[in-house]
Amino acid sequence: MHARVCGAIWIAAAVFPGAAIAEQAGVPDPAAPPAAAPPVAAGPDATAPATSPLITEPEPRRELPPNAVFSWEPFGYLRLQYLAVQNDPNVAFVGRDDGFELQNARVGARGKIRGRVGFTLAFDGAVDERLQVNTPDGKLRVGLRDAFADVQLTDALFGRSGAVTVRGGFFQAWVDPEALVGDTERELVDHPIESRGMRATEGFQTPGLTPGRSLGAAIRIEPDRTEVGFGFELAVQNGADEFASNNDNDKPAISAAVVVRLPRDGWVMGAARYNPRSVGDLPFRQDETDQQATAGLRLAVGPIVLGGGAIVQRTTFPTTGGPAQRAFGGHAQVMAVLPIKLPLEVGYRFGILDPSSLITTDRVMEHSAGAVLAVPGYRMRFQLQLTHVIEQAARELANDRAQLAVELSL
Repeated sequence: MHARVCGAIWIAAAVFPGAAIAEQAGVPDPAAPPAAAPPVAAGPDATAPATSPLITEPEPRRELPPNAVFSWEPFGYLRLQYLAVQNDPNVAFVGRDDGFELQNARVGARGKIRGRVGFTLAFDGAVDERLQVNTPDGKLRVGLRDAFADVQLTDALFGRSGAVTVRGGFFQAWVDPEALVGDTERELVDHPIESRGMRATEGFQTPGLTPGRSLGAAIRIEPDRTEVGFGFELAVQNGADEFASNNDNDKPAISAAVVVRLPRDGWVMGAARYNPRSVGDLPFRQDETDQQATAGLRLAVGPIVLGGGAIVQRTTFPTTGGPAQRAFGGHAQVMAVLPIKLPLEVGYRFGILDPSSLITTDRVMEHSAGAVLAVPGYRMRFQLQLTHVIEQAARELANDRAQLAVELSL
């Protein structure tokens, strides 16, 4: 493996034991009176108990008193990684920007009005902006990540959860299984390749298949994450890019998703999406239509947590009348809690992405091994990820990578 990748591994070996020592140093004297456990902060998409048994359960959300009019609470998290990618000898933009990267600098607030209306507003100061494809030079900018309101129409239909709500604003629909996994709960450093795509300088830049956030409205039944339940979402959104200020044509994207919550924060989900969109600039603007189907699961069995997701997509081209394009991607993952005193979890993930059936050499596979060390007393996690990338023979690259990340929940 490239020398810089090996160097990142040595950094990981130094940091992980250091984190464990820091956590042990905070352990009180057994003879002293017990102290209250500090709460663990969660991200905007991770407000319920974490999936991993490594992380202590956060404090339950404060409920509004019956006569309260308005209540709110801030949230946020920071994620910094060190990334080392092999330098491909034949492609100048692959691997030549090793160093520190700020994955997230998220701040936001959520609240309720008279217990029936809720809102979430969040910004991120670590949005990676690149003006050209496959350029090694990116710029950080601040971007809107969530801006939506929920109006509760009914009381809970199933136990403590299952209220029917209407959501409106800028949000991520349940089309992507990763929408059910908060950033502060993700075991590995990166999202799976079918959601993330191939980032510039890690290989040939390729977008992921799943949609991001978008402006729109939805009717939802969201189950409580602490009990078995049923959820549903029917969303109508703009089908344009997630940073677009409006739609790209007169037709919206429509998606429907079903989620079944299982014990220990497990779940099974399925979704479908129809998006008639437009691309390009006048006078060369063209219509394209995406039809997507996704599925995902997360299942905890003893110390083992299994996960997976898949997406298939068919794109037609009404303007040009060209052949339909098919794409698919998916991942399978297993994580295991080690039977030791340290809150350490290790695992493996296989991912595959084939973005176009019209190009016969663009399939990418990833084999990733990783570990996550939780430090609940300091609201921190340390993550290590080693990835072996396999391109098809016609455009094979030397682009294995090592990543070491540290996360702080605010």
